[in-house]
Amino acid sequence: MTHHSLIGPAPVIERRHLVACLSAAGREAVLSTAAQLSEGLTVTPLQPAEAGLALMQWRDAVQHQPFFLGEVPMARAAVALVDHRGERAEGGAVVMADDAELAQALALLDAVFAHRWPGADAVDALAARGAQAREALRTVRQAGLQRTRVDFALLAEADEDEEGAA
Repeated sequence: MTHHSLIGPAPVIERRHLVACLSAAGREAVLSTAAQLSEGLTVTPLQPAEAGLALMQWRDAVQHQPFFLGEVPMARAAVALVDHRGERAEGGAVVMADDAELAQALALLDAVFAHRWPGADAVDALAARGAQAREALRTVRQAGLQRTRVDFALLAEADEDEEGAA
């Protein structure tokens, strides 16, 4: 167990949701937080940050056959952090964006978050802000879907009323 793993409370956001929540907090906030937290650390790319297109595969809902939706922008990075004590933390990120710099920053924040290094509280706060933004967007989308919902039970009742009147 490293010294840093004893620092900081357990995170509120699960690690598997971290990149999505941080991305929703905004690019500039992610980049500035990563820049602040990287001060005094040696950052070594494990996988150089790269951006490009990825072919997205999906399964159809009826026959469960795979098919390709098309190309989507994708960036990924993996980093190792080493502090002044020589302790090491690793992190990585894959994000649906054509932005290698963002992927690099997200990978750094993932390492700090996963190993609960100093600054993990700042990552937690940023992720919580992003989670709120994601929830607000989900609520707006659900409201839009609700307006398009058709209650077929009402149509069946109307048909029964017409048959009874005939």
